[in-house]
Amino acid sequence: MDALAALMKGPLPDLYFCIGNPVVGNPTQYMVEEAFSALNHPGRYLTCEVQPTELEASMWGLRALQFAGGNVTAPFKQQVFPFLDDLSESARLCQAVNCITRQPDGTYVGDNTDGKGFLQSLKEALGDIAQRKVILFGSGGAASAIATELVLAEIREVVLVNRSEDKAQAVAKRLQGISKTIVRTEKWEGTYRLQEDGLVTVQATSVGLFNKQACINVEFEGGLKDCLACDVVFNPVDTAFLQKAREAGWKTLDGLGMLVNQGSIAIRNWTGLEPDRTLMRRSLEEAFAVLTK
Repeated sequence: MDALAALMKGPLPDLYFCIGNPVVGNPTQYMVEEAFSALNHPGRYLTCEVQPTELEASMWGLRALQFAGGNVTAPFKQQVFPFLDDLSESARLCQAVNCITRQPDGTYVGDNTDGKGFLQSLKEALGDIAQRKVILFGSGGAASAIATELVLAEIREVVLVNRSEDKAQAVAKRLQGISKTIVRTEKWEGTYRLQEDGLVTVQATSVGLFNKQACINVEFEGGLKDCLACDVVFNPVDTAFLQKAREAGWKTLDGLGMLVNQGSIAIRNWTGLEPDRTLMRRSLEEAFAVLTK
């Protein structure tokens, strides 16, 4: 009885969540809990598959149980808006939430850390990015979040390339005039040729996810100076898109850094602590090694 009493003393561990559908195979829980352990933070992270018809009940349940925060993945990144008390600037501009934090007053704020995570990786790879031009493929959640952060960072130019140009134009319209960044769109027809010195290109579609051979229809010009190709796909880490870029002499940036950085930002939002990003990346590599066996 004394042991049981001792066990129940002290504060309960903070609870965190990941909700989506499907979420089987999502490695975030392993990465976050490894980071919590290294920080000696008494947090528990639960991955929960939520049926679309049960989202409202799930969100009020998470609030009632006073979860300290969590992540949101597809298809709920916009559908959670009605259940939040406020949104960050990034979430409002890209119209998607992937991170929720409970504030000291009990309110819940939605943020989008995807674009922030990418921007951090880009700055680590290039240093000063202010004068760069970015060609961004895709117009979904990841592309919108990345475009938002690039505009907020006042990069020189962002070109949104998508086969459905109306989707790209909708993103561009939201971001026009926010900063001095030039934001424009191009319709993607046939093979898109990348042929400028100093160019940064970002593959922000899901093409290549869990498929080592799949690649969007692009052609990298060889012999260019100071070019960087980035892919948001993190499994496989070395995608066909990145391999194709390297063959043309381009530098590359994989999607694992973005995943680690957005997780790091989320943990900092939730706990105020700075996690070990090297450990987080290593934990993801371990998780992917298990998933691909």
